[in-house]
Amino acid sequence: MLEINKIHQGDCLELMKDIPDKSIDMVLTDPPYGMDLTPQRSKGKFKNIKIKNDDNLDWSNLFFKEIFRVLKKNTVAYVFCSHHSIGTFIKDAKNAGFEIKNLLVWDKMWFGMGGNWRPNFELILVLTNGRFVTKSANKDNILRYRRISPQKSKHPTQKVVPLLEELIIEPDYEPKIILDPFMGSGTTAVACQQTGRDFIGFELDKEYVKVAEKRIKEAAGCKAESDDGIPPTNKLVGILPKIL
Repeated sequence: MLEINKIHQGDCLELMKDIPDKSIDMVLTDPPYGMDLTPQRSKGKFKNIKIKNDDNLDWSNLFFKEIFRVLKKNTVAYVFCSHHSIGTFIKDAKNAGFEIKNLLVWDKMWFGMGGNWRPNFELILVLTNGRFVTKSANKDNILRYRRISPQKSKHPTQKVVPLLEELIIEPDYEPKIILDPFMGSGTTAVACQQTGRDFIGFELDKEYVKVAEKRIKEAAGCKAESDDGIPPTNKLVGILPKIL
């Protein structure tokens, strides 16, 4: 088994070979969407910075087979996606053996890039391999968390910690080891720290490994990382989302 609570630099398809079958409790990841994203905001700090391997989805089939192999029975994989990738992801996830349990919508409460009909949401596939029950029985499938402001972002597609915390604590089982094969700037690792879970992370880009490691160290020294992801209703009353 690979060392836990560490981000391993390299290709996740190769690194996952070192994870034993049925040894992971949850997969929570934000893979490339195959859209060849190149931010063009004139004053943005990510202008012309490409995301590695975002120009194709050739890796998708093997990726879903591998995460299905390493997940324990009756667990869940959360995979972020968009309209660019959802068709391929669903096909490959089903071929690997997953059931498509649900499709969640992350309402980012912030306009995205583009012209007319600018996107303000992303999608999250809920993939299961057996029994899966949530603690809550009356939530809708739209998760409203304000995205991180561009000035605070460490990564062009960075997710918010409270959103990932909700995904971690919602299943009725307690995931002990969470795998993120596309760790990016380390948001999954921080969410794991703040909910008392162990993680294994992979990241191809050496620079983002450094960014993520710094965030992890900083988060370890405080109760909760500050970002823009707290739902507005919680900001109004001055409380954070429940963290186990």
